Amino acid sequence: MVNWIGLARAMSRVSVSTYVEFHQATNRTFNPYMPIVVVGAILGGIVLAILSPGIHSLSGELAIAGSVCYVAVLAIALSTDVRINKQIAHWLVQSPPDDWALIRARWVRFHILRTLFSLPGLACYVLACLVSRCHNLS
Repeated sequence: MVNWIGLARAMSRVSVSTYVEFHQATNRTFNPYMPIVVVGAILGGIVLAILSPGIHSLSGELAIAGSVCYVAVLAIALSTDVRINKQIAHWLVQSPPDDWALIRARWVRFHILRTLFSLPGLACYVLACLVSRCHNLS
C-alpha cells in the first residue's frame, strides 16, 4: 500500500527517462523480498487459521479470507506486474519503447488492483487476531 501511495503515484509524474531509471532501481530493490513478503503473508494466514479456536470459528474464517486475498495478490502480481517489471528491466533509459506510457498505465492499474486485495487481507488478519483474543479472554 505504501508503494502505491508513494512510489506509484510519484512514478506517474516524472519524465520517461526518470521513470525508467526509477522503475528499474526499485525493481532491483523490491524483487528479492516481495515473494517472501507475499508468500509469508499467505502462510501467516494459514498459521493464524490453524491457531484459531477452529477453522470454522469467526477468527479462523477471517484468517482464511485474508489468505485468499493474498493469494489473489500473488496471482495478480505474477500474471501482470512481474511480467511488466521484467519487460521494463530491459528498456534503455534514453530510448524506451514508444508505448511506454501505456505499459506504465497498465502496471499502475494492476498495482492498484493488487493493493485493493491486500488491504482487506490485512484487515481480515487483524480482525482474526482481535476476535481470537476476545475469545481467549472469555
